[in-house]
Amino acid sequence: MILALDISTSCIGYALFDESGEKLMELNYVKFRNGLSLFEKLNEFKKQIEFLKDSDVQFIAIEEPLKKFAGKFSSAGTIAILNKFNGMISASVYETYGVEPVYYNVNTARKTAFPEFKPKKDSKSNKHEIWSLVREKESHIVWKYGPRSRKLVDENYDMADAYTIALCHIAVMNRQKKS
Repeated sequence: MILALDISTSCIGYALFDESGEKLMELNYVKFRNGLSLFEKLNEFKKQIEFLKDSDVQFIAIEEPLKKFAGKFSSAGTIAILNKFNGMISASVYETYGVEPVYYNVNTARKTAFPEFKPKKDSKSNKHEIWSLVREKESHIVWKYGPRSRKLVDENYDMADAYTIALCHIAVMNRQKKS
């Protein structure tokens, strides 16, 4: 199977595909409560995905963490914390499955998974467009909406990003098989 992750310190989106990469088995997220340390978040992640432990994961694909400043959410401190947490989660899935993760840049993954995608300057509209593309491919998914606001919750974007990373990895694997 193929496990793909979109890691942030507030939520981890994950997608699990069958070994052929043709069937989505699981698409979900782990959301963390405020005030938890990175180690507590790591433990929470492990608990939440423990049911996947016996899955025959052969490939792990992870969205690469930020490497450069990109707006108000990318101070040096924020980038350092994201990289640290990404490393912690990466080590955890390596220990669980014995598979070294492969990392993909978000922009490269989006272009590879959805060649028709044309990025805009606004990252929020890019996330929404990627979510729309995933929704078209997986029309059976019941997406999550706020109970009071009835608006799409942000965790849907984390799931869509994990799905995108998985599609990118599947496309890369298929290209490698052909050559």
